[in-house]
Amino acid sequence: MPIYSAAQTPSPALTTLYSFSGEDGDGAGPYSAVTYSADGTLYGTTAYGGVFNSGTIFELTPPGPGGGAWTETVLHSFAGGNDGTYPYAGVVAGTGGVLYGTTNYGGAAGLGIVYELTPPIGQGGAWTETVLHSFSGSDGAYPYANVTIGANGKLYGTTELGGTSNYGTVFELTPPAGSGGVWTETVLYNFSGGSDGACPYAALTTGSNGDFYSSTVAGGSSDKGTVFRLALTKGGTWTETVLHSFTGSDGGFPYAGVTIGTNGALYGTTAGSVNAGNGSAFELSPPTGTGKPWTETVLHKFTGKSDGGAPHAAPSLGPSGSLYGTAFGGGTGNRFNGFGLLYQLTPTGGGSWAESVLYEFQGGNDGASPNAALIPGPSGVFYGTTLGGGTLGQGTVFAFTP
Repeated sequence: MPIYSAAQTPSPALTTLYSFSGEDGDGAGPYSAVTYSADGTLYGTTAYGGVFNSGTIFELTPPGPGGGAWTETVLHSFAGGNDGTYPYAGVVAGTGGVLYGTTNYGGAAGLGIVYELTPPIGQGGAWTETVLHSFSGSDGAYPYANVTIGANGKLYGTTELGGTSNYGTVFELTPPAGSGGVWTETVLYNFSGGSDGACPYAALTTGSNGDFYSSTVAGGSSDKGTVFRLALTKGGTWTETVLHSFTGSDGGFPYAGVTIGTNGALYGTTAGSVNAGNGSAFELSPPTGTGKPWTETVLHKFTGKSDGGAPHAAPSLGPSGSLYGTAFGGGTGNRFNGFGLLYQLTPTGGGSWAESVLYEFQGGNDGASPNAALIPGPSGVFYGTTLGGGTLGQGTVFAFTP
């Protein structure tokens, strides 16, 4: 039986900062997490809405010292076509406040792009979007996740499909040597669809030694997904190692990437299998010796009921080793499988963990169906998004204090 405690009646601990309308150029349907900047501004994307209904990039500015509402500004509306369509991924901030991201469709071949959004030179000016790379299929197709900024300004990411076997890729984008030059894409790994994994939906997480860690939603020994590492060898080539293949009894189909803990362990979630396809939260502990395998521990098996179900995002690290996350479904809302919830996983000793439900979405102004991870801010606040709900049912951005 899962160990968890039920949430109380929704409390003021969750504050809806903004409800998307999908009207008059506003966005709709934020699939991804927001990015928190040092001045408290939040940046993110909506997959739909905007002037051309192809998605937006938005900025959410906190109120001044006198209080008031947060202010949303649409920085860019994707126009479809070569400009990009449907940014399911969020944005990451680089040097000088430049934002980088991907769209799942659009570009020269319609298979997705990597873009750059540059702040205006003067106050009140427009942000400028530049397409850095259009995927052609052989080099990847349909990027779903955020890019990761590496050394020397390089960008790293995954594509859901494409590559030599059409089961997805890991790619690198190298900035030009001089102003006005072209970014150069290199495919670091092509998934075969077999034991090495297939269809990576998640972003790459960088380890302390420069290795990348992530997941594939399919493939592996039971075709239920994997967690993998991509490491640069002394010869200059990248080598993929499957750290774990899911079997169903421990979870399956991880749409989320992984979070690295202070002990080098990897934490993540699966969206399916175990209890009627409701997913799990897991820990992967590094080997205790050379040549030994990583050890998986299932921290919680979701039931799809009051404890949540089908988590689509990796948990975030909190104080005292606790994990904080979102479940796309479950809870006690008035819908068949609930409107989703926020949970906490706490180590209780002896390798056991206990789940506490922190907040259950009601599907109204507070939001519904949280698809993305919680992002830590100052003073213990977490920021997140919901795919639905809000005043017009087009999704929300919220703040939550456990």
